[in-house]
Amino acid sequence: MSSITAEEFGLLAKYIHSICGVALDSTKTYLIETRLKSMMQQYSCASYMDLYNKVKADRSGNMEKEVVNAITTNETLFFRDASPFELFKHKILPDLIDARSKANPGRPVPIRIWSAACSTGQEVYSIAIALREALGNLNNFQISILGTDISDEAVTRASYGKYNKFEIERGLPSQTLNRYFTLMGDGWKIKDEIRAMAVFKKFNLMKPFSGMGRFDVVFCRNVAIYFTPMDKKLVFEKIAGVLEPDGSLVIGSTESLTGVTEAFEPRRYMRAIFYQPAGAPAGRFAAGAQPPSQPFAPRPVPAAPPAAPAAPARPLGPPRAATVVAPAAPRPAPTPATPIVPPRPEPPRPAVPAAPASPVMAAVTPMEPETEAPGETVPAIPRRAPVRSQPAQVYRAGDKSDLKRLLMQKKQKAAS
Repeated sequence: MSSITAEEFGLLAKYIHSICGVALDSTKTYLIETRLKSMMQQYSCASYMDLYNKVKADRSGNMEKEVVNAITTNETLFFRDASPFELFKHKILPDLIDARSKANPGRPVPIRIWSAACSTGQEVYSIAIALREALGNLNNFQISILGTDISDEAVTRASYGKYNKFEIERGLPSQTLNRYFTLMGDGWKIKDEIRAMAVFKKFNLMKPFSGMGRFDVVFCRNVAIYFTPMDKKLVFEKIAGVLEPDGSLVIGSTESLTGVTEAFEPRRYMRAIFYQPAGAPAGRFAAGAQPPSQPFAPRPVPAAPPAAPAAPARPLGPPRAATVVAPAAPRPAPTPATPIVPPRPEPPRPAVPAAPASPVMAAVTPMEPETEAPGETVPAIPRRAPVRSQPAQVYRAGDKSDLKRLLMQKKQKAAS
């Protein structure tokens, strides 16, 4: 069997892109050789050009399906990457139920999910199991899960729902296996209660999406990596057309829509990223449901103006400052009397130094401030009277007749 030539590779790569959208550059020559080798042997083709001609001439389309089955990658496993399913259970699903419950009160909550490029069905059944575990009783919900793939063989296997030991052990905990699968021969088959939640069909993402209906959540993981930039843009914009305005798109953990299309905006939850149509509310509000205008209307943050009346209470503060200062003003008022308080009230007593009693006056005068200002030392008061009476007698000491007269008066008072 000859190796593939550059011309043969170019023809086959172009043909493959036209039927399934998978873009293969010159570095993927080995992929065409290895994946189409079995067809070369089955149809006794001498060269890859011979195989190409037979496929193009087959009007039944069976050989074309075989090429698609051989080229497309069916690498998948249950709960692949884990984080998208945690995102689905703890963020997307609660927000979706909250929004749909408000939009359809009293009715079963509709949940419509599409798994694009579902391969052999592991992703679809992982979604169904996540719904069952998150919601428990499903009677209050109207759940529909659509799984599509371009490969007929993959869709057939997914619809049957039986997996071998190797496929089961990849990503499926034993507890989940025993709860949702039944042992059948050399493999395990999904239980009917989970199988009934999903529908499978063949679908080519390169074709128009007419008749697909609308979805709340779309899983399109690890498939667009095989598309050209233009095809990738077209596919995701078509997905945006069938997604509800507040719906969610989940793509592969290594994929990003940055620079691919402006039809989606990224949202982050924990370590996971998902996408919503551009302009969709980031909260839990369904299309048509009123945004939180009412919660914002009671923004009686105008209630802050009533704080303005509280401001007059602050003006009371300054008067308090004034009243505190006012006592300081009265203190200067007594200051005229304070000249008496200092121990220099001697000017009012100029005649006192003339008598020898001046030492007594000197001893008494220090007491006067204490008696006048504090009013505490009561003994000072009796001292003042005798001291002041002495000057009165001394004041007239120059006349002896007066002295005799005073003595006579005292004797008369004593005799009486």
